[in-house]
Amino acid sequence: MTIIAFLVGILFPSLNGVLLVRLLEGRTMVLAKVERLALGCVTGLTLMMFLVFVIHVSTGLALALPLFLSVHILCSIILSFFCWKNGFLPSLNTGISFPHETLKDLVTGCFIVLGMWIAAKVLLTSTVFLLLAPTYLDDSLDAWNMRGKLFYTDRALTLVLPGENPETSPLGVSSYPPTVPLVKTWVATLNGEWNNGLINSIQIVWYIAALILVFYGIRRHAGLFWALTGTYLLGSIPLYLMHGTNAYADTFLSVHVFAAVSMLFHALKAVSMDTRQSFLRLGAVLTALLPFTKNEGMLVYLPPLLLLLAGTLFLLEKKKIFSRRDTVQTLLWYGIALLCIAGPWLLFKWSNGLTFGNGKPFTSLGIGWQENVLLSISINTFFEGNWIFLFPLLLGLLIWQWKKAFGPLALLSSYFLIIYIGQGLLYLFTSLSTEALRQTGYARGLIHLTPVVILLTILLLQQAFPRLSNALAEKREMATD
Repeated sequence: MTIIAFLVGILFPSLNGVLLVRLLEGRTMVLAKVERLALGCVTGLTLMMFLVFVIHVSTGLALALPLFLSVHILCSIILSFFCWKNGFLPSLNTGISFPHETLKDLVTGCFIVLGMWIAAKVLLTSTVFLLLAPTYLDDSLDAWNMRGKLFYTDRALTLVLPGENPETSPLGVSSYPPTVPLVKTWVATLNGEWNNGLINSIQIVWYIAALILVFYGIRRHAGLFWALTGTYLLGSIPLYLMHGTNAYADTFLSVHVFAAVSMLFHALKAVSMDTRQSFLRLGAVLTALLPFTKNEGMLVYLPPLLLLLAGTLFLLEKKKIFSRRDTVQTLLWYGIALLCIAGPWLLFKWSNGLTFGNGKPFTSLGIGWQENVLLSISINTFFEGNWIFLFPLLLGLLIWQWKKAFGPLALLSSYFLIIYIGQGLLYLFTSLSTEALRQTGYARGLIHLTPVVILLTILLLQQAFPRLSNALAEKREMATD
């Protein structure tokens, strides 16, 4: 029953996500088949939990199987109808194809070995930390698992955790968006009982989705060799692997950030107008989901993305690629999507007096220089094994390939630097310095950006060594000579 609950719990919302993603693509498909499945899984899980949240809060219906199934089935019917009406149903099992590339036998063999090594690490760590070991990490217990179990037991979106003060408890982890706890509640409800191994195993889904989306994000712009290299690099980052195979929510947020940013980047690089608009429609919904992931999604990652959206539209209009009507239409997509998703969640937070910070209101942060923060950040970023050589490599490439970094890749570079510098200033000049000194919040912030960093780093490497992938690949005709 546990395996069935896991499969149904993932597949049902994923189906709705795939249907929605296909509708957003429209007449012009822009995603590969597997890429659509991964994006549909990420989108469907979050969006279905949002709809459950809205209906539960507005009607008082219990968080029980009838409500969950009603939302999933009704959405399936509605989305299937619109896909059928537009003739998209037959194309659910198809996607775009990339130019055929054949790597040399030695290179292929190396990637096979490296892929098997990554798969073995993921299997071992996820089995140990998600299925066998008890959940013991503070955030995993309080913010995600305990809240999910409380929702499951009370069959309601309870804001007061057991043993806590009813006046202060909602100001802590209960102020976080309930998406991850609701996913755990949904799967436990299907199972008929709370099972820690079952509800923890969901975490690996977001990690695998991140690997898939990064692969296709790079493949779209740099070819097969660099896509495989980037995917291996992401799978090799120790701290990202640890978060992806533990009951944290940071990998969950990271894949949402990457999806929203990469869709805007793909739109900017697109050649045809239809392709660009398809990516922008996808980006609008994925951006609107950010406030319902974690508090950082709305406070940290949404504002710079909207700023870069405005810059992108300005650039497209200045180059006569977009008309004023196209700009207004895109702003409406993003605005309506944000209003429909972020609006109800913000209204709920305001009406219940929930905070918007990391378990504490930002107004409580003191201002002043914080000692030893720079040292702690330097050690975490460059001298520990959390990231291997990822950030020294990125820093070197930003300096070496600065024309490319702030030219064709300016959107990715700007997004990373705005957030990284902005967070750094908070750690340096506010009492949030404890998040850097204890190497907690600072490291988690880098986790959120890791897929975007991988995409930027690999594309900069490809720009630095444009002939490398060609040297390691060969045409099929050449292989048969």
